[in-house]
Amino acid sequence: MKHFCLIVFGFFFGILALNANNLVIGTTTYSSANQTLTFSVSWDNSWSISSGPSNWDAVWIFVKRQNCAGNNDWVHQLVSTTSADHNAQTGGVASTVVAVNAVSDGMGVFVRRIGTNVVGNVSAQTITLKLGGTNPNITTSNNDNFEVIGVEMVYVPQGQFYLGDGRPSNSSNFSAGNTNQPLLITASTQSNGLGTYNNYVTNPSYGCSVALPSSFPLGYNGYYCMKYEIQQGLVVEFLNTLTYDQQAKRLAPWGRLPNVVNTYFDENWYFVNVKVVTPGTYNTVPAVFNCSYPYIPQSHLNWTDFAAILDWAGLRPMTEFEYEKACRGTLNPVAYEYPWGNTTINFMNNGQASATVNYGVSEGFCHGGAWNGGPIRAGFAAGATTNRSQGGATYYGIMDMAGQLFEQCIGGGNGYNYASFTTANGDGVLAANGNANTSNWPTDGGTNSGVIVKGGFFNTGNGNLAAFQVSDRQYYAGVNGNYSIYKDRSMGGRGVRTF
Repeated sequence: MKHFCLIVFGFFFGILALNANNLVIGTTTYSSANQTLTFSVSWDNSWSISSGPSNWDAVWIFVKRQNCAGNNDWVHQLVSTTSADHNAQTGGVASTVVAVNAVSDGMGVFVRRIGTNVVGNVSAQTITLKLGGTNPNITTSNNDNFEVIGVEMVYVPQGQFYLGDGRPSNSSNFSAGNTNQPLLITASTQSNGLGTYNNYVTNPSYGCSVALPSSFPLGYNGYYCMKYEIQQGLVVEFLNTLTYDQQAKRLAPWGRLPNVVNTYFDENWYFVNVKVVTPGTYNTVPAVFNCSYPYIPQSHLNWTDFAAILDWAGLRPMTEFEYEKACRGTLNPVAYEYPWGNTTINFMNNGQASATVNYGVSEGFCHGGAWNGGPIRAGFAAGATTNRSQGGATYYGIMDMAGQLFEQCIGGGNGYNYASFTTANGDGVLAANGNANTSNWPTDGGTNSGVIVKGGFFNTGNGNLAAFQVSDRQYYAGVNGNYSIYKDRSMGGRGVRTF
């Protein structure tokens, strides 16, 4: 019997302190009699707090399955939608450290820290998941392969927040009633919808071409957000569960195929080097990919790459409204503020690949400033004693929302209708060509596509500090860099999930 497990490396923000951490998922055991998977999970500097952000961190865990006797395609393994069917134990007794929360579509579970005002490391907890069917349905066997994949997430609670930071209203930025006042997003706003463009911008070209309804995610309702941008380790797992033809689609913008050893998914540039280590067989057997720096964000993600990874993982793109909520939280806006809550910015532009290098301490640390290298390790500014500003963390403890790589979000303007986008999460299944197939997601990216980029990237310099600011919308019309026929080194992103 073969079982695959994944060790995911990540770095994140602790509420009382900032530090680098490793998420580790241990060896998986399958019980065909009980239809369960059992494995261990541990990570460092976790939290669950009842004041301030009043939130917690979690690990989104999902499973892929492969029948060795069948066509060998990997499919998404669904799990029970009842939390009580899963359990967490320590030393053979119920865990008092973490709980397993099921989700309504069975795409995975959240393993989250429990307790009141607890911060610290989570030692190995034994998690047992009750399995459901598969998507798509396959004939299963007792000798199937399983891959358990974990992604660190942060809960952004339900609640009102301000959209826009009060900068002058004669621009593309958000404002209330064509003034320079920030717009308060409330329960009523979400339940009624934001409506037509003039409720949030000054010019029709700056907003959606039709009214935004109540089904559009404005950020009021709670959601989980990835702590970090998509890292290379996750991209490797993604590619290694695709068919040959789906892998070929991901390489097509480069004019490459996965049947040649050392073929790169990206540019093989700086610390970004996802590549083929075992070549595939043309149109038949998929290649095997690997990388040297699994904990460094993945650049060169065009929109179709980005959307496919999120669909495959049971996540979805965030809206630009959710981006502002994740950064600012419930605090009053500060004009021209950065995601760490003030107007101070200091650039780190001499990055290292090491997961443990000490970058020193500086207020408003951001990986940018016209650095012509690439992304560095996720959460690089985190230290044992750094605060939110020094660590570059958002109100809720989400890292690197400015600098590193552009965040790709739903939104913008210039005539595109994105009003049909909803909170629908990916279903783990991609189209035959390897693209996302979730309804009402933009398909191509690029300009006038309903996709806006936020947060700047490592090569954004002092001449464009606005790009790093929470409420900046200078790219409201989109950019060519994430169009589906391109792979641009500035593009990354992260997913969210409505549970």
